[in-house]
Amino acid sequence: MLSYQDGETEYPVRGRQCSSEQMPAIKAKFEDYNSFASATLNQIYTPKLLEESISYEITSFASIYLENDGGKFTAKPLPQLAQISNINKFVVHDFNGDKNLDVVLAGNLYNAEVETPRNDASFGLYLQGDGSGNFSAQTMMESGLKIVGDVRGMELINIKGVPHLLVAKNDDKMQLVAVVAAN
Repeated sequence: MLSYQDGETEYPVRGRQCSSEQMPAIKAKFEDYNSFASATLNQIYTPKLLEESISYEITSFASIYLENDGGKFTAKPLPQLAQISNINKFVVHDFNGDKNLDVVLAGNLYNAEVETPRNDASFGLYLQGDGSGNFSAQTMMESGLKIVGDVRGMELINIKGVPHLLVAKNDDKMQLVAVVAAN
């Protein structure tokens, strides 16, 4: 169960419909959406269930990469353009030929629960690496990269010596993107 805190009180993130699909007893306990909407986590679930549950606290939903500093990992947030939708696949490669690793990422999520809006803002993104663990996001206009859809898979392949991205999408055709080196 996802929750958020307001002061010392926790409230559910999910509404009555999604919550009752997981735990049907919630429908009987809260006969209408209004009564559920004003209930705290402690009012919805039993104290025993809450006490026995594993609890995790999330402090950031940013997309990051982990840099290995000799066995110690440092979390580095990706640029702002990488935060607009979820990331399902990424390919690491020196795309522009400058001997630094770059990243192409793609994502979106069209099949969401009724209470969760779909993530559909990404057109793929090219992140140019500087060789020091930093990346600059190139807009679609700068990179020419345009991957539209609910991306589920992406692989770098070579066709007659030319690198291409083969992109698989949910309920859609495959997309083949020729990789053209540009600085």
